[in-house]
Amino acid sequence: MAVGGTNLGGEFERRFYQFADITIRLAHAEPAERAAALQEVYGRHIGYILSLLAGMAEEGDFNGWTSEKPSQNLELQILNRAKQHLAERQAKQTYR
Repeated sequence: MAVGGTNLGGEFERRFYQFADITIRLAHAEPAERAAALQEVYGRHIGYILSLLAGMAEEGDFNGWTSEKPSQNLELQILNRAKQHLAERQAKQTYR
């Protein structure tokens, strides 16, 4: 299914931070707001994607991810990187 000549790692990074940002914000939302948001998306599709990632955990060196504890410090690092990533993308668009 992969398209030849693409850098999957780079593509994954380009798209990851948007997903990470919304996931962290969703985790901190009120329960009713979170439930409503999760019912709007295709829950089975999210489950399937998580299942695929879980199957690749050892290859990606994130084995044991299910026992990962919430970490405000790690969330801040991810959110800061997401902001930086967005700023970089916007700068590239400006200079094109």
